[in-house]
Amino acid sequence: MFRKKGYYSNSSMPRRRKKHHSWAFEIAALAIGAVMVLCAYAGKIDPGSFVAAPFLTLAFMPMLWFALLVLLVALVSRRWLASIIVVIACVAILPIFRYYVPLNNIEDRPAVPADTTLMLKLMTYNALAFNYNEPELASQPSASMRLILDNHPDVVLLQEGCPSRAEWEDIPSIAPYKQEILAKYPYIYQGSEGLGIMSRFPFAVSTVGSERHSRSPLGYNRNQSTYLARAFDIELPSHKQLRIIDFRLQSYHLSFGKSDNVRVSPEVKPSALERMRRAFELRHNDAATLRAALDQSPENVILCGDMNDVPSSHVYRVIKGDDMKDAWVEVGYGYAHTFNRHYLPYRIDHVFYRGRLQALQAERLKGGSSDHYPIMVTFDLDVK
Repeated sequence: MFRKKGYYSNSSMPRRRKKHHSWAFEIAALAIGAVMVLCAYAGKIDPGSFVAAPFLTLAFMPMLWFALLVLLVALVSRRWLASIIVVIACVAILPIFRYYVPLNNIEDRPAVPADTTLMLKLMTYNALAFNYNEPELASQPSASMRLILDNHPDVVLLQEGCPSRAEWEDIPSIAPYKQEILAKYPYIYQGSEGLGIMSRFPFAVSTVGSERHSRSPLGYNRNQSTYLARAFDIELPSHKQLRIIDFRLQSYHLSFGKSDNVRVSPEVKPSALERMRRAFELRHNDAATLRAALDQSPENVILCGDMNDVPSSHVYRVIKGDDMKDAWVEVGYGYAHTFNRHYLPYRIDHVFYRGRLQALQAERLKGGSSDHYPIMVTFDLDVK
């Protein structure tokens, strides 16, 4: 009737439930690692055959940060298999990571030539028309022009250097610097599409690609003649032949509808994703035109400008080809974004070069009043 203390029947003894290990975290880590690798190498895919490829390329850096967060969680929670999966994925994307975050040591940079006349300091800058279309800044001295003058480049390649239907000299924000500009840069050219140059040296101008009658098939409702790029053959003191090509590829136009100065064509769909898709398509076509221009150019050539696309993208790969070098990858250091709006910190401005040239130093300069930051590269022109 009564059980002795400590006595239990087999049926009344408490049973321990066996714990089942969940593999959900490891499966998630595998999926995240796979998507990150796909994003890293999506630039090898022709957007014409896979429309999502350029979107994946844009997602590479966010996916990398997300994967590193997953790795941290896995290490803290001792999920070793998940940690190994993410580490393997990170190793697989290292060749692409270098395009975005080169870690060049200062000690490893090429030696500066003793004769400084054999060096060229070049800046590329999307100046946003020196804020001509922004009422609050248009009447103030341009911070972007001040940034240019304070850094003393020998040659400045401009994109959006002037507004539509206006002369460069008539921009109110740069008027206070007119004398200083002319003293430093006696040779200036500005095209109707905003592609221009400020140079210490004389040059000859030629066009790249066919003439266009609208700046943007995506929506700028303008009737003007424009070109994809301009080529400037520089007359250097050393008499070395050098061609510099200045270009600007199709923008995403994420600001449509946010400014009275930007008019949207009726056929443009309001969806930001649709505008991006069409921009990818247009840039893909223009990249082939630029590549053809490079193939027909002299040995020594610098190509720079606003590509509106990231390193490792298909457009980047087509333009760079097998013969061009990316100056930032060669001698730059760290992640240097050049676009500073819409929470999209990407490096979309690039400097490529080939021939008997050597990039010595690359800097991303902060400041100015544009939606871009400039890149400045110092070249050795006396490479044998």
